Amino acid sequence: MNAGIIPYPHSTGNPSRGMSFELGGVNFSYPGTQKTSPALKDVSLTIQAGQLIVIVGSNGSGKSTLIRILSRLYDPTSGTVQIDGRPSEEYIVSDLHEATALLSQDNQLYPLSLHENIGLGYPDKVKDIGLVQQAAEQGGAIEFISKLKDGMSTFLEPIIQPFQINLYRNKTHVLYKEMDALRKNIDISGGERQKVVAARSFMRFQSGKIKFVAVDEPSSALDAESELKLFENLIKVRDGKTLVFVTHRFGHLTKYADQIICMKDGSVCEVGSHEELFNKDGEYPKLYKIQASAFTAQ
Repeated sequence: MNAGIIPYPHSTGNPSRGMSFELGGVNFSYPGTQKTSPALKDVSLTIQAGQLIVIVGSNGSGKSTLIRILSRLYDPTSGTVQIDGRPSEEYIVSDLHEATALLSQDNQLYPLSLHENIGLGYPDKVKDIGLVQQAAEQGGAIEFISKLKDGMSTFLEPIIQPFQINLYRNKTHVLYKEMDALRKNIDISGGERQKVVAARSFMRFQSGKIKFVAVDEPSSALDAESELKLFENLIKVRDGKTLVFVTHRFGHLTKYADQIICMKDGSVCEVGSHEELFNKDGEYPKLYKIQASAFTAQ
């Protein structure tokens, strides 16, 4: 990956509106892949600062790869990517990452308290109980956290892994009592983990540095209602940010979308509003009807 020297945001841009993107003839193949066909093929598109974009497509169509290119996790194999009117490789990579919030299934939780897991989204304010509480509410995590014995202080991993020998028959043994008093691991569901990750992203927004929010199928373990609430809360804080969503349940997002990008086999096949694309005999109406029927069946 090429490392630039220009800080982001740069003085000639308008960071208050979010990031803008312009891709020209972008091709991309994952290093070491055995596939003969590239993950992205001749992708050209424009995303204006502050827009809300929904990317749709079947599995393997290139949606997540496009998110990784926009987030500067990868550089294209060929073609150009401009951010705020400059080639992306001219910027300091860490500056772009600091201005980007990527919410995906790959986000991890740490062996810390729930408070710290959320607060690390904005390390300077990790001790601010009010901000962490607000982020937990926005991410949808506060309901299950409030039901835990230790609430926000609950640790997801034990500080010490206890090792016992021949104590299971004697619960009155002093060592058994000491072991039993150690902080225990808490097992939370996949959906609860994703809510904590979402809360951490809302905490990041408090820094005021986030100009691009990429949401890449983060809610696979969430029910439809929880996912809808998460997306609505993200839209509420969209001011000054460019939002790009990738989700199979995209029907409720189309009314907010400034632009829908439909992908197929690594290429952009259709671009437009819901009304423009739905009335065409193309890929989008097929995908929309499939996700709508699946949503209704839940």
